[in-house]
This record gives sequence, C-alpha cells and structure tokens, in this order.
Amino acid sequence: MGFLDTWSRRAALRREGKVEFLGEQSGKVEDPLKHELILEFLARPDVQRAYLARVSFPPQTESSDALCVVSSRPDDRSLVMRVGEILRRRVGNDTALDILFLTAEQESEVARVCAPFYRSATST
Repeated sequence: MGFLDTWSRRAALRREGKVEFLGEQSGKVEDPLKHELILEFLARPDVQRAYLARVSFPPQTESSDALCVVSSRPDDRSLVMRVGEILRRRVGNDTALDILFLTAEQESEVARVCAPFYRSATST
C-alpha cells in the first residue's frame, strides 16, 4: 500500500491494513507544497493522480497527513525520496508525511472526501 517516510534521511516501508480517509488537506503550508509536487509529477509519467489527505489507520485514533498517489509504479522509492527532499526543503526536517500508493478501491474511498490536486494529462 505505501511508504511512511519520517524524513530522517531514509524511507521505511510500512504495510497497513485499513486506511480511513478523513478529508482534504489544504492551507498556507499545504498549498505551496502541492504546487511543488505538481511540478515534480509533471516529470513523472507514471504518476496519474495525487491527493493530499488526512488519514488514520484504525484501530489507531490518531490521524496524519498523507500524500496519496495513483501510479503505474506503486513501488517507486525514487518518488518517495524526492517527495522527502521537497518536504524537507519546504517544511523542515521534523515533518513526517505518509505516502500511500493507492489501490483502485482506496482511490474510490479518498475521492469521496478529497479532490485530486494533480491529474496527469493522460489520466482518465
């Protein structure tokens, strides 16, 4: 399903069970981050759509921010590392962001609460 990158200079693979998509993340920090991510995704034809959402991993009740990506390469560690570089530069080293490579079912769930901030020109 995805990667959790604590941005401590390396990404750690993490597999979760259920993901609950809570809503869209936007604001004065998130919107410039989205813009920079769009520029990165334009150079990556494998990335079809991307969402920035608030998520939780039941039974845990804590929520976190997640970059949710639909890609033809759902194991793209280079994308995870590049997003980490962008996040560190834009927000700082202490910020964590879950990166989830979505299944079709998960994309249907996130699309109910969040619009994609990125959609490739070839995306349907």
